[in-house]
Amino acid sequence: MAPKQLPLAQWLPYKEDRNAGKGGRSFYFFDLDDNILHMDTRIVLFHKKSGREIEISSAELARSTKSIGKEGLYADYCLDLNDTTGSYRNFRDRSYPPWILGKRRRQSIEIDLERAIAKPEWDWHGPCWNHFFYAVLNGRPVSIITARGHRAATIKRTLNILHRRGYLPRRPNLLSIYPVSNPELRSELGDPDLKGPIALLKKEALLRSVERAFEKYGYNPHHRFGVSDDDPHNIEEITASLVEIKKKYPHNAFFVIDSSGGTIQKTEIFEDHLLPSEKIKLVDALNYRLFDF
Repeated sequence: MAPKQLPLAQWLPYKEDRNAGKGGRSFYFFDLDDNILHMDTRIVLFHKKSGREIEISSAELARSTKSIGKEGLYADYCLDLNDTTGSYRNFRDRSYPPWILGKRRRQSIEIDLERAIAKPEWDWHGPCWNHFFYAVLNGRPVSIITARGHRAATIKRTLNILHRRGYLPRRPNLLSIYPVSNPELRSELGDPDLKGPIALLKKEALLRSVERAFEKYGYNPHHRFGVSDDDPHNIEEITASLVEIKKKYPHNAFFVIDSSGGTIQKTEIFEDHLLPSEKIKLVDALNYRLFDF
């Protein structure tokens, strides 16, 4: 059994932004599932012939995406992209009739989080929970860029549960929330036909979040940005996107945090090369210097 983590606020120091004296801010962009939080939201696979449903976790989906419907354990199954009845229905908001009130109107993500935090902390803390806690503790501007399709207001309400229950010292200083599978948001991101790959939608959301940072806090060459994700394919796309963004804003610092495979690796992005840190096991990653951009 993994050791219970110490309450982070007892040992993580409050720190000003690295470049506060020059007017710079540090911005933290997070994927949600299996990066900040482990929640048992299930993806539904459908048997190609019988239509029989089976459920898998988001972590299993990340490991098996390329083989579903082709080979291996899920060769005879497929994904159904219908928002209401399909594979990702548990990652979307449900519409309720007006006479359904109160707690009965809670969305699946809120219920899943409540179930998660009833477990020991090491069970629901994702690999970048400590990064997230550090950013919230220090009032850093935070963006959530997730493949989920809930409304942004639903995700904000869900994150506030963590503060209300005492797991965060304050409410997150939210810069932006991009649940990129949300149909309305997909159209806004340039995918009106709802067919674009998630990685490209996240790329657009990432660029918009950087530009939102400059709009809200003013352009400053000393602003710094870190983006974390647990999916190796997403890490590749994020890295490529940050190289492009670095070319647009060459004086700002950009980092990608790879939380896949039970390790943490921070890579600084330059226009013509990457500068990765060593990979650190999660059990050894309780060092606030890793969190500070």
